[in-house]
Amino acid sequence: MQQQKQDTNNQMMMRRRLLDDNKDVDHDMDLEHVLHLATRTAEDTFTEGTPPFRVLFIVTTLSEYDKGTRGTTQGADRLKDLVLPLIVDGVQTMVERGWHVDVYLICGFEKLQESRRQMIQDALPTGVGLEVWDDAIPYYYEKKFNQELKRPDQSIEFAPHGLSRQHRFVVRDKLMEYDFFSAFEDDMRITADHVVNFLEMSAQIDRARRAAERSPDGKAHVSPYTKDLRKVRGKSMD
Repeated sequence: MQQQKQDTNNQMMMRRRLLDDNKDVDHDMDLEHVLHLATRTAEDTFTEGTPPFRVLFIVTTLSEYDKGTRGTTQGADRLKDLVLPLIVDGVQTMVERGWHVDVYLICGFEKLQESRRQMIQDALPTGVGLEVWDDAIPYYYEKKFNQELKRPDQSIEFAPHGLSRQHRFVVRDKLMEYDFFSAFEDDMRITADHVVNFLEMSAQIDRARRAAERSPDGKAHVSPYTKDLRKVRGKSMD
C-alpha cells in the first residue's frame, strides 16, 4: 500500500512539471521531456523507473446511429461500425509502444446504454480506461451577424456545432493526470505515429525558438536553405 502511494506521488510530480515554479526545473526543455517519454521503446518504459507516457484519447461523436444524410444509411450503427474500430486501432498502436492510454468519449446523444458502454470497454486493449460524457451538447442563443438576438422572446437552444469544443472542459479537469491529450472527431484515425510526428515537429520549432533567443540578432538561422521561388499564389505573405 505504501509503495502504491509512493508510485502515485511520483507520477503526480511528473505531471506537475509544467506548473513547477522551482528554478531548478528547466521549462525550456518541457517539450524535449515529453518527446523523450513518447519515443522510448516499450522495454525502456519498464526499465527506466519512470511512469509511462500517459495519453488521454478524447473523441467527440454527435450521433450513435447514422441519420441517412451525407451518403449514410439511416439507422446504421455508426458507433459500432465506424467509431469503435477507429478508436481501437489508434489506441492499440499507442499501447504497443508502452504508453498508458485512457479513452474519453464525448457524446452528442442523450444516453449511452450500459450494454453499449460495455461493448466499447470490451473492445479496448487490456488496461485502457474509459469515461463517457453523454448528453454533452452545449446550449446557445441563436444570434444575428451583429451578435444581437434574432427575436426578443428567443429561447435557449442546443448547439450541435459546439460539441467539438467540449473537450476543453475535459482537458481542464484532467490537466495534471496526463502528458498528452489528443482530441478529435469520431471519423478521424489518430495513431501513435501521428502523436510522435506532432511532438517531433513541435520540438523542432521550439529548438528554433531557443536558438533565436540565443542569437545576437534574435533570429533562428537555417543553413543550408533553399530559396523560395514560388510566386505570390500559394506563398505565405507573413
